[in-house]
Amino acid sequence: MLQRIIEKATEHLAAFDEARDRAYPKARKARTLSKQAILVLHRGEPVEARRLLSEAAGLLAEAQKVGEGFSGVRDSETLSSARQEYAEAAILLTLVTEERYPSPEELGVDETDYVLGLADVPGELRRQALDSLREGNLEAAENSLEAMEEIYLGLIEAEEASMMLRGMRRKLDIARGVIERTRAEVTAEAGRRRLSRELKSIREKLGDVA
Repeated sequence: MLQRIIEKATEHLAAFDEARDRAYPKARKARTLSKQAILVLHRGEPVEARRLLSEAAGLLAEAQKVGEGFSGVRDSETLSSARQEYAEAAILLTLVTEERYPSPEELGVDETDYVLGLADVPGELRRQALDSLREGNLEAAENSLEAMEEIYLGLIEAEEASMMLRGMRRKLDIARGVIERTRAEVTAEAGRRRLSRELKSIREKLGDVA
């Protein structure tokens, strides 16, 4: 009897190791593809970003399937981190290209990984805002800042629940910092433009007088 119990446990452990060895490389590749998608999106290549995310989604689905029956694989930090990175990239892409938030169901991730991924989006939106400022597009920078604030306030409103998630407090602290810096830079640019318009108006009036 005892020997059979040990044999079954050994079989389960062997199957667990096999599932982990098959799932983890797929999850790591999906995470890398999601990071690449963010980079190419910042370069202004949404089509390529979407292709990379489509590949990442397929790998995550495969990893999830491999982990079925093994909660230690399915709920591992490796798979969770990959899902969070994918969620972050997919949310950012949808915001930039469609001006909306995709749902967890649409992305195929659970609510926990979705929310943790969402909390990282303000950092990427800051880069979008700075790129817009460099291009002279103040309105686009203001839109990015507005989305950053919307995400932060939404997560803060659910603070009691979200703070139970590991790492959420740190993510929100970082988000608050990048929002404050971005707001200062957008405000400074808006002030510079207002001053420039006022000086131009004064010069035009002086020219009329002359």
